[in-house]
Amino acid sequence: MDVFFQELKRQFRFKRLLIYVLISIVLALLWAWFIVGGATEDFMQSECYKEYKGRAAIEIAAKDRNVTAGKMTEDKFQKGCDAFFHALRSDDESDVVITKDLLQYAVYADRLIMQQFSLRKMMGKSTKGVSYIPKDAGKYFYKNEDLYYGNYIDNNAHNQSEKKLAISTWNKVKKPYIYYSGFKQWDEGIGHIMFLSFVFMIMIGVFAGSIIAKDKEDGIDEIIKATRNGRKSLILPKIIIPWIVAFIIYFCGVGLYIVLLKYLLPTNALNTSVQVLGISILPLNLEDLLKKLFLFGGIGVLTIASFSTWISSLAKKASQAIQMSILTILVSFMLFTFMDIKVPIIDVIKMFLPGAITFSYQQFMEQGIFPITTMLGKVFWIPSILLVVSGIIFLLSTVFTALNYRRR
Repeated sequence: MDVFFQELKRQFRFKRLLIYVLISIVLALLWAWFIVGGATEDFMQSECYKEYKGRAAIEIAAKDRNVTAGKMTEDKFQKGCDAFFHALRSDDESDVVITKDLLQYAVYADRLIMQQFSLRKMMGKSTKGVSYIPKDAGKYFYKNEDLYYGNYIDNNAHNQSEKKLAISTWNKVKKPYIYYSGFKQWDEGIGHIMFLSFVFMIMIGVFAGSIIAKDKEDGIDEIIKATRNGRKSLILPKIIIPWIVAFIIYFCGVGLYIVLLKYLLPTNALNTSVQVLGISILPLNLEDLLKKLFLFGGIGVLTIASFSTWISSLAKKASQAIQMSILTILVSFMLFTFMDIKVPIIDVIKMFLPGAITFSYQQFMEQGIFPITTMLGKVFWIPSILLVVSGIIFLLSTVFTALNYRRR
């Protein structure tokens, strides 16, 4: 244990650790300010809250919308439909007279319009004049939801097993939906966890990528070799220290970021059903989504720490290990967030990249990315595959690091 603490002390120099912690805290503060400080509220580009920004915009909109918040019953949807028709002046859905009723039922009216748009697009009909939703659309909102999602599943499921699993999952979604004002900012804030985690993964890749390779560059490895049981006694600290650093960075960064969001944004908005925000067959609310992505982000960060340590055990120079780690993180990040390549082999590659689980937000919320796939004749949730793959990469990287370090 003396060797472990000596190596811990060597790697965790006060100034170095302080820099990592401060960077994590500053990034968390800046990201939270970006989400909350830049927040705006509106309805159909009418600029009804244009004089407000940040928390002021969230609070003023909440005063109107929380009057009708809670369970989104079809009766409320119909009132929202009526309020929208009374305020509409032309074919342009943004050409409305802003009334008190419309502001209170804005979420319902907006959701009805988006549903009508999705249904018309699904059926191959023109989306021109989509603002002219049926006058009784609110009464059939959940019937139309079942119609849309049934068609969505039919179009995206590759076989009957996938279709059966998707339908059974959709049937578990609680109806009526629930919403509370502030959900838009929470959705944006949750989505940015993967961007914040990406930055921290780069930091961890730099640290872990140099932890073994740098010893050889500095000549320390020769001293370790000449010491009795030198490498054997250092295997454990070389493997565990990057995990500790990853834990500190992630919790100081993402942990603080979530705490700040909970302080600055209305927490009851976390009860909002994810179906209010986007296309999802999963029975989740925003709080469930937040917990999953926080967990997945942590697993991704630890996986990168283990993977980068293994690369460091193979490389002759720290710079080579760091470059390889960063390149792996960048490829995973780009494939999941910016490149919409619908090729089966690319989908498989994406799932087997280290840290890919961190960028799985789209698997829960994005239209066009069906979260179920079939492998070896069995049906799986894609996030579940990412979870298993991350565990395998983490374990194999740890084992190979131990073997390489003892052998080199």
